[in-house]
Parts: sequence; structure tokens; C-alpha cells
Amino acid sequence: MNTSTLSTIDTQLHGHIRWDYDENKTRVHSLYELAKNKVWKTSEAPWEALVDKSLPPSRRQFEPLSGFAPYDALPPQQKISTSWYRHALEISDILHGEQGALLVSSQLVSCMPDVEAKLFASSQVSDEARHVEFFSRYLLEVVGNVEPPSDAVADLIKIMVNDPRWDYKFIACQILIESLALARLQDIRRATLVPVLAYAIDFISADEARHVKFGTEILRRHLSTLSADELQARSDFVVDHVLRLGNAMNIYTRIAERFDWSVRELRYHLRQSRIQQPESRHDLFRQLMLNMNTVGLLTEQTRQRLSRLDGSR
Repeated sequence: MNTSTLSTIDTQLHGHIRWDYDENKTRVHSLYELAKNKVWKTSEAPWEALVDKSLPPSRRQFEPLSGFAPYDALPPQQKISTSWYRHALEISDILHGEQGALLVSSQLVSCMPDVEAKLFASSQVSDEARHVEFFSRYLLEVVGNVEPPSDAVADLIKIMVNDPRWDYKFIACQILIESLALARLQDIRRATLVPVLAYAIDFISADEARHVKFGTEILRRHLSTLSADELQARSDFVVDHVLRLGNAMNIYTRIAERFDWSVRELRYHLRQSRIQQPESRHDLFRQLMLNMNTVGLLTEQTRQRLSRLDGSR
């Protein structure tokens, strides 16, 4: 086995076993019932729909590299293969994030304070397993390979899994990862030309939205008991990781290095593209800020930090 594909985790969990089961039903119970009724199978996705690799994976108007002179200068087929490489990096990071959510949600079954929350957390484990199953199969069978995670994604997953504090795990998984994933999946759904990916994203997005609702319901109760300093510490945790994800070696840095392009010039091109078409970035932060506000994490200090990150403001 190639040990370079392995990361070691060493977790310490503080959980709860509840021996009383006659609890008042809350919204979490309704979400659990919904989860049981919304199970879908990856095998039922239209895998048989042919994917023409001589065409790009996304509609041309959604290609972020378009307008960058070194990319535009490539021969047509090399442009397409470059777009598929970008797509492989993007979907691979999503896959790795889904595995992180799988690991953390499995831990949360033990950590949740009541049986009702444990039941929903168990349904999320099943959902995340299905997402890992789909994206790994998609990358191997349709795209052709799985790319390794970016350093920032790998570090965040290890921090989530290794942190002994259940609420930090919960915030990282349900607020940070799920909020960013929901916004990113909608961008991909609008752009994709691949039928099986479009089909699965519709189901995966519904799953993720349910997970976010569960997260906000549990966190709102818990965070309302904390002091202002404790709230700010958890809020800073979210924003610090948003910054790390944004500033780390991202997929476009890897693309530039692979094709011997200027990283600085490519990043400038992407910044200009965001200024001209700010909708996607704005949607990304809007989803995150909305969920943080719902649970009480969007302090004035945090609102200002996130507003500076949002290039549309």
C-alpha cells in the first residue's frame, strides 16, 4: 500500500450514552423522518449516459480559465484536456471533503447530547457514505482519476477529526464545510455538461441542505448558553479556516505549476473575473453568513471580516 495516500488520525471523543428514550419530539425528529424517506441510490444514477471527453466538462461561459491568455493560446483539444484536469482537481477536493464529513458525522453519533440528535447523525453518516461512493466512482469511471487533496482541505479534515470538542467538530462540519459545499455544488450544477453529475448533485444538495438544518437546530440551542468570548472564539475558528482555504495552494495554483504558467498572473485573472462576475463568490459567502447568523456566530467583528473577503462588497 502506498503510505503517501494515508494520513494518521488520533482522536479523543467525549460522548454521551442516554438510557431514557421518551423525549419530546423537536424539529430534529422531523428531519430524521425526512432523511429516511429521501434515501437515493448511487446505482440508479444515469451512469450509462455517454460522456464525450472530446468536449469540456462544463459550459464554456462557466470556464474560469477562459480569458487567461496562456489558456486561450492552447490548441482546442489541449484546452479541453486542461478543463478536465481542472474539473478533476475540483471534484477531488469535494470528494475529500465528503470523506471528512463522513468521518466527523460518525463521531458525532457518540458526541450528540440526546437520542434524537444521535438518530439524525446516524442518517447523515449514511448520506455522507453515499456521497463518497458517488464522487469516487465518478472520478474513477468518468473523469479517469482521483487527485490528492489540497493541503488546506487535508489539514481542515484532520483538525475536525482530531478535535475532542464536539461543538467545534459540529461547527466545522455542519456550518463551514456544508455551507461551502452547498454553494459550490450549485455552481457546478449550473455549469456541468455531464448528465450523471447533474443528476447526483440534485440529490446531494438536498442531503446537504438537510444536514445544515440539523446543524443550525442543534447549534442554536448550544451556542445560546455560551459567553460572548466563547462565541467569538468559535466564530473566529470558522473565519480563520475560510482564510486558510482561500490562501492555501488551491487548484489554480496547481494548474499554473503543471503548465508552467505564472501563478501571480493566473490569480490576477481570477480576481478580475470575480469582480466582473461576482455572483458565485457572493453566493458562497451569503450561504455561510446566513448559517452563521442563524446559530448566533455572526458577530459584528466576524461580519466585518467576512465582508472584506467578499469581493462583491
